[in-house]
Amino acid sequence: MDKKVLEWLLEGPAWLKYAVELQLLDLQPDVSPVLKDESIRKLVTRLKGSYVGIPAIKAGRVHYTDSGKAYWDLFFLADIGLKTGDLGLDSEAEEIFRYQTREGSFVIPPNVKENYYCMSAILVSSLAKMGYGDDPRIKKYIQAAMSEQMSGGGWDCYAENFNPEGSCPMDDLNLLMLLGQYIHYQQGPVMSGAIDLLLKHWQHESHLYGFGVGKRFRALEYPAVKYGILRVLDVLSLYPYAVKSRSFKSMLDYVHGKAVEGRYYSETGNEAYADFDFAHAGEPSRWITFLVERIDKRVAEIE
Repeated sequence: MDKKVLEWLLEGPAWLKYAVELQLLDLQPDVSPVLKDESIRKLVTRLKGSYVGIPAIKAGRVHYTDSGKAYWDLFFLADIGLKTGDLGLDSEAEEIFRYQTREGSFVIPPNVKENYYCMSAILVSSLAKMGYGDDPRIKKYIQAAMSEQMSGGGWDCYAENFNPEGSCPMDDLNLLMLLGQYIHYQQGPVMSGAIDLLLKHWQHESHLYGFGVGKRFRALEYPAVKYGILRVLDVLSLYPYAVKSRSFKSMLDYVHGKAVEGRYYSETGNEAYADFDFAHAGEPSRWITFLVERIDKRVAEIE
């Protein structure tokens, strides 16, 4: 990593400095400054709230496509490297587990059905990062998801209406996001079909199930709620099989081409996260720069 870029990242807010030290420098930083950061405190308060937070899920007021609500607030905190215990969110995490069925999948209001792994995997992936990775309930969810894997190696909520050998990019992306946290799935061949679909999607510039790889996909935005190049690269960088492919390198080269003196700029605005630099289009973003550096670090370690 360029020394000037690293210094610039470390000059950021406490939560950013924590993520850099923890995930790029492999240190064990003190979490207490992060917990005092006003922007993080406000985000945790929003997550605890009954309007758009985790308690609001039961009323059907929170959807997985809603930026600035429970799904993506939790996702962001998990991405920083924070734990539910650090943030006082253990009881909220338990609320999410209340939606788990006996078979292991989740039925979450307003419209997440048992086989909608693309939606439930967002929450489950965040919980796994935040201290629940070895929880038996997470393992049971993974077993349920693996039992639904199609012959082509991916997943599709509407498999009965489409080619059973194909899969949906969003299903594959979100389950790979969870499964990539486990070495067994990172390094095994069982994920290659889902990975190939995402790589071919970029390579062939195809349009699958309403998901394309055009201008919106290519914009650097966070969080990539719908489907975006930054999150696809971040997820695929967990898998050696993907990192070694030409398509992955092509995608990463495209992102690298957006750098200005090693810094990356947010290309979309997001009022729901106005306290954070990634929400301001056209401005250099330490967080987006950190994300690209994290991808680069994983690639370097694999290669």
